[in-house]
Amino acid sequence: MIIDTLYEAFSIPLIRHAFIAMVIAGSTLSLLGVIIVSLHLTAIRFTLMHVGLLGAASGLALGFSSSLGAFTLVILTSLVMGLLVNRRAVSASSVSGIFMTGSLAGAFLLLAATGVPAMQVFDIFAGNILMMTRTDVLATGAIGLLIVAVFATAYREIQLVLLDRELAVVLGVPVQSIIAGLFILLGLGIATVLRLVGALLVDAIILLPAMGALRLARGFGSALLLSSLFGFAVATFGFLGALLLDLPVGASAAMVSTILLGIVLLTTRHT
Repeated sequence: MIIDTLYEAFSIPLIRHAFIAMVIAGSTLSLLGVIIVSLHLTAIRFTLMHVGLLGAASGLALGFSSSLGAFTLVILTSLVMGLLVNRRAVSASSVSGIFMTGSLAGAFLLLAATGVPAMQVFDIFAGNILMMTRTDVLATGAIGLLIVAVFATAYREIQLVLLDRELAVVLGVPVQSIIAGLFILLGLGIATVLRLVGALLVDAIILLPAMGALRLARGFGSALLLSSLFGFAVATFGFLGALLLDLPVGASAAMVSTILLGIVLLTTRHT
């Protein structure tokens, strides 16, 4: 019965595309959560969600799609945030607060000035993974491969920056370039998740798997591996649960992620 239901569902191209994209995102974008938690950047996800709202409004006002506007502005903002934090003139939390408040205000002002339908703008908070095309899947895969490649090639440098930034400078690590690159990757990851499951469920794919992984991990490498495995589990079981129980995919994935983190927290001791 269950197998027949899944077989029938996966015979539909849109379902296959959505599942593949979800699994890729869960397995790769969850690596970024390790960076967010390690650098105490949890507020950045809220900031970039609000930036995405302004981007969506701007895209529609200029005659483009809301997703394209949100994606573009999130990437640009993450780059600017990385440059500002590198200069240490403003703290990461202050930068996040500035962009969060300014973006939200800008979005509402733009809506009032242009008459863009607010509901179309706020659609980015819901996401629409079942509208993923083959091109969207390939783009998600490319971003996932890029993230994995960066961690693989700059593993030692990223680890040193997360451990001790001053020590990394002494050892000749290009700390500013690493920080800027990590912010860009965060922007790419969050912008991608906006397209998959919506802004309100970014944590399900990126943050919660990493929090569980860091609770269990004994080192940077094991944290990355566990985060990827947890992200894969969240994406897979969240998607399959949504199909079998006729639930929204994003909400199902968020619930699986929440339960998984809860189990980890209840069965491990804080160290």
